[in-house]
Amino acid sequence: MAGSARAARKLARAKSRQASLQASSRRAVGYCRVSTEEQAAHGFGLEIQESAIRAFAVSQGYEMLEVLADRGISGATLPAERQAFGRILEMAREGGFVLLVWKFDRLARNLRHAITTVHDELLARDIELRSVTEAAIDTGSPMGRMIFAIFAGMAEGERETITLRTKSGRIAKGRKGGLACGSAPLGYRRREDGTLQVVEGEARLIRLIFALREDGLLLRQIADRLNADGHRGLRGGLWRPGTVQYVLENEKYRGALEWVFEGADGAIEHVHVPGAVEAIVCR
Repeated sequence: MAGSARAARKLARAKSRQASLQASSRRAVGYCRVSTEEQAAHGFGLEIQESAIRAFAVSQGYEMLEVLADRGISGATLPAERQAFGRILEMAREGGFVLLVWKFDRLARNLRHAITTVHDELLARDIELRSVTEAAIDTGSPMGRMIFAIFAGMAEGERETITLRTKSGRIAKGRKGGLACGSAPLGYRRREDGTLQVVEGEARLIRLIFALREDGLLLRQIADRLNADGHRGLRGGLWRPGTVQYVLENEKYRGALEWVFEGADGAIEHVHVPGAVEAIVCR
């Protein structure tokens, strides 16, 4: 066939890649995961998952390389942080394969995390995904990829829903004087019900920082003064200009809670709840 040498090289590379993908599409690795709670409640243990995966591999003519499992691992743990799943990603360096799972949720409880794992960790390494109990989950077929794209859209919608729930939850808890997330800042301790209680010994240090600022000291000067006098931060660390600035700008010390939410559409909302906690300093 007539043509340029450049085209011939491209054709050769394309055929080589196609042959490699065809070979990898007949090799399979199984992945199982179960949390302690799931196994106790439903009995869908690792043995049941592995048995289903191996039976499916035989029915499809796959060469089963290995079945790896994460035992007692919550679905909230990111896949890449699990020991067995990390081994699967390492195996991909030696060549592609099809990853078989009992159900799609074995990757992650959170749909968005599962979708991200497939896109960023599996497909990027030429690893196809198939669920042995959900025929639609098959990234090796055009229909499967289309359905997966729909799932990706659903995951984005779920992310928006979670953001709205988080915002509503924080506002509701904040109006009751509670801290919706994170640890209590220096000067407070967190009660069992989530509300903040002033720790007077630490509160005196907070008032000192505000007083030094009112006297005209710069952030660096305040930090040096605190360190020289032996004062330490919440975790015993030295004071720095950035930590001093954090204290001065933290609305909790003035008795308010606030958050800034950014939606997927770019909308930004600033929520400020005055009087939500006991103030340490006056405005």
